[in-house]
Amino acid sequence: MTALTTLLFLAAPLAAGAPPEPGLEGMPPAVNLTLEEALAEVDRQNPSLEQARARAREALAVVRQAEAPLLPTLAASGGFTRNSSEAVFLRPTGPGGSFESVYIQPLEAWSGGGTLRLPLVIPDAWFSLAASREASRSASASADATRLTVRATLLQTAWAAWAGEEIVAASERAVAVARDQAEGARRQARAGTATTLSVLQAETSLVRRESDLVAARSETSRARIAVGVLLGRPEPVRIAMPPAPPPQLLDVAAFSREAAERRPELAAQAALVRSYEKQVDSALWRIAPQLSASGSAFAQTVPYPTGEKDGWKLTVDLTWTLYDGGFRYGKARQAEAQVEQARAADVQTRLQVVQEVQNAARDVEVARQRLTLARKQRDTAAEAAAAAKRGFQEGVASSLDVLSANDSLFGAEVQLADAGARLGGSQAALDRAVGRSP
Repeated sequence: MTALTTLLFLAAPLAAGAPPEPGLEGMPPAVNLTLEEALAEVDRQNPSLEQARARAREALAVVRQAEAPLLPTLAASGGFTRNSSEAVFLRPTGPGGSFESVYIQPLEAWSGGGTLRLPLVIPDAWFSLAASREASRSASASADATRLTVRATLLQTAWAAWAGEEIVAASERAVAVARDQAEGARRQARAGTATTLSVLQAETSLVRRESDLVAARSETSRARIAVGVLLGRPEPVRIAMPPAPPPQLLDVAAFSREAAERRPELAAQAALVRSYEKQVDSALWRIAPQLSASGSAFAQTVPYPTGEKDGWKLTVDLTWTLYDGGFRYGKARQAEAQVEQARAADVQTRLQVVQEVQNAARDVEVARQRLTLARKQRDTAAEAAAAAKRGFQEGVASSLDVLSANDSLFGAEVQLADAGARLGGSQAALDRAVGRSP
């Protein structure tokens, strides 16, 4: 961890104050964020995550729709009637010879009313509601899975950008060393102690290192732009990455058990299976009797045949579909096929989770070993480069020896940066596989 931390310390000032890429106009400067700020921002405005949350809200709205057949409904109505003719007869009201008008069809009338319907027994709607609730739980768990994926992707992309910064710093050091070596070769050539070939070799190495620096800056810029896109930003973003976590025992069996409890994909798939099972029940119960009660109140400006201008009515309705043309059987078979698909997908998802955990744990261990070897390689290459430089200055080593040693040192520093980024990215992948949120 010491060499990795040292590289991060050396690269940070250079990356923070790096000038814009030459030859490009309008390139916005990178925004600096801490890892905590970036993770909070990706939760707020990542487009993929927002789409997943919108799908979860959509599924929740479907639950509200499925509840509607089980809840009371209230309707109001009103209108004006103008008939072409009027039908009225007189009805005696008592022995005194008095009469009252009974309107069979009034010429004009204003009317209004309201109806309250109360479902009592709707079996298929019960199961449809249960199915939609399970589907909503599945959508919510899928949104959680998307969140974990987006956060892990952000970490891996940020580690790639960090590696780019380390390589830029290594390239800048390599350019400085190559430039110093070229100057030394020119001085020795002027003094007659070195050949023109050594000067050309040193200048070629300098051009190659400058080319590496241009490429490293370009790749770092690309990675920062990718980080910005994940955060929903149009400008590139630089995240200050913490040191890689210390080594720990990797218990694959324990990770697999934890993943079985934490992975939202498993919860989403299980809820989907239950949803389809409820849809099967809903389809089979479509033929069951349905019972409801309703009450209505009405009023009119012209008296009804009863002689009253208002009234009310209560009804109890029983509806029993004895045969629906086979629709419910087709619906049930469709749901049964969906259950089989969902169960197979559930098994596949569980196997995939186990595979992801095992692969991620293996990648972390390999990345740690590579990082250890990369540190040793860098330290050895640094000693070899220093020894070659001293030998060149003392006249016991050739310029080609120095260039070869510097090339090895630059390659070792690139390997060290890549190994550090791979360790951070593989640790993020392991957390994702287990179901942990960084």
